[in-house]
Order: sequence, then structure tokens, then C-alpha cells
Amino acid sequence: MKKILLSVALLATSLGFSQALQSENFNGLTVGNLSTDITGATAGQGSWFTLYSNGTAPTTSTNAAVTNSQVVATGHNSTNGLALVGPNGNAGSRFLWKDGLPTAWAARTTGNNVIEVEVNVNPGARGVSRNRFGVTIYNADYLRSLVGFSVNSFTGELFLVAYATPTGQAVGNYNYSLAAAPGVQLPENAWSRVGISYNFTTGQVSINSTAITGGALTVAGSSANTAPAEINFAVFSGSTTALPNISAGTMVFDNFTSRAIDVSNLLGTSDFVATKATVSVYPNPATDVLNVNTSNSSITAVQIVDLNGRQVMTKSFNNVSDAQLNVNELSAGMYLINITSGDTVQTKKFLKQ
Repeated sequence: MKKILLSVALLATSLGFSQALQSENFNGLTVGNLSTDITGATAGQGSWFTLYSNGTAPTTSTNAAVTNSQVVATGHNSTNGLALVGPNGNAGSRFLWKDGLPTAWAARTTGNNVIEVEVNVNPGARGVSRNRFGVTIYNADYLRSLVGFSVNSFTGELFLVAYATPTGQAVGNYNYSLAAAPGVQLPENAWSRVGISYNFTTGQVSINSTAITGGALTVAGSSANTAPAEINFAVFSGSTTALPNISAGTMVFDNFTSRAIDVSNLLGTSDFVATKATVSVYPNPATDVLNVNTSNSSITAVQIVDLNGRQVMTKSFNNVSDAQLNVNELSAGMYLINITSGDTVQTKKFLKQ
């Protein structure tokens, strides 16, 4: 999953005792394919990278394509969302991520040693697909799932994923069922909020969801002092010898947010509020002054990075709807501009003449 191009550092924005790391509500993206590249080399809409595979021979999966990740208008509360399609055979996977997490994590406030991720999930109707969908925080070599969750497309069961050492087992990546059979199941054709957290200091991991009764569940993870390197949306075939997968599944995600915080507080604040905020950057191309305008929202920070991932400008604002940037001294070329509003970051491109 290691990326080749375009390292985009997202600005860590103070939110009381927490800091935003990465987020996406998909409302600023265009309905249709998320990316034109599935090799992980070039970012698509919203600076999302995608890496898809049908698996190795003798795989029966045949559907790795740009159509496996779609921006759709059927997200949470009828806003835009992200529809992911899994493999249609016995092997294969899909991964989606944004660059920049290590930079944002390193810039966190001292003491904010817990990383949390929350996202809305609609599993759709139960079907025959055995696909496993979820979100995972990986370490730098992608061998450890510091914490994550997965949802079984066939049953709707929600699992905690963690690099841990269960009693009597060797250390490794494990799926934890959250209740006695049939487990915790996300309701069909409905939205649930799922949150996961990893404590850098202790290695402890937690999961919470609107589908869980009784509050968050916690496991003693085995990766203390391992820095989070990347947050991935992931889909796996889910096929086993006893229960082979023969069909692709689809799930829709929305309102993804991640933050650094001092004490885990999963789902402890109001659900991510998705609005149809529109961000405009003009004139484009720009020579001297670049204007940033947002509707139904407010700007707290703006960051400009070049296509090599180097930060060239950062400015803070006091919840304004219009901001101006003097780009006169920037070299001519293409840039990315990250506009932060609350815990939402939208990314735009502009050309400096």
C-alpha cells in the first residue's frame, strides 16, 4: 500500500482537548468514480489514493476497477457518501487512504496520545457476498492493524480488529467478536456510527458504535509506542474454504473523521454534522491574491502544499467565510490547498501563474 506520489500533510487543528487529523464528508467531491487510478500511484478526488487487486492465481475475482469506489448522492442524511464494492470471487482487496497522517500526528499537542476514527456506515441489505468492509489504522510497514473494525457483508456483524495477544495465542492481527452469537450486527439499509481508538502510550484499543449497547468495548492491544502511519478504508473478499465468496458486496460510508485526543471519547460528542458546504477558490489561475470562500461553514485554517508534499504556506483564521491569501511569492506551478473548517478538511487545486 505504500504510496509513490503526492504526500499531502493535513493541518492539525485544535478542537478543545482534541485535534483534527484527517476527515472527509464527500460533499465537495463530484458524484462518480473516486479515482482514475487503482495502483496507489496517483491521487483521485479529495486526494484519495486507491489500490485494488483481484488477488493472485487461481483467483476467481474479476472486478478490480475504478468503479469499485464511487462518490454517491445516497450518503448520510441524503448528502454525498462513498460506496465501496468488494471482490466478486475468492480473493482480492481494495484499499483507500489519504497521505499526511504521520505529519499531522507528529504535530499533535503534547498529551494527545490517543488517535480516534469515526465514520458512518450503511451496510445495505443482506446478500450472499462474504466481503469484509472496514477501516483500519496501520503502522508504518502495514503489518500491524493498530486498531480497526470490519463488517461482514453476509451477516452485518461488526468486529474489532487489533494487533494483540489473546490468551493462549501468539501476537498478531485478530478479529474480535463483540458479543455472543450472532454478535453485534449493524442494521440493514440504515446508518450506524462506528468509532475506534488506539492509545499510543498503552497500546489499548477500543470500539464503540450506535449499534452497541452498553458503551465502548476495550482490548489490551500489543503495539504500545507505535506511531499510526495510515488510515485505510479496506475491503477483502472474505472467502474461506468452507464458505467461498462468489459475489461482490457494497457498503456506503460517510462523515469520516480522525483526531488526536488525550482520553478516548468515542461517540462522546455529537455525530459529525454533514452539510452541503461549498468551497470556492478563485481566481484560478492566480497571480497575486487567492480568495477562499465557503458556504454553510467557516474557515479556521488554510494550508498550501506543492505537488511534492512540501508545505509552503499556512494561515489561521477566526471562523470566517471568506479568506484571502497573498500567493505573489509562490513559484509558478500547481498547488493543493487544504481548507479546514471544524474537523472537516476539503482539498482544492489551483494554478499559480
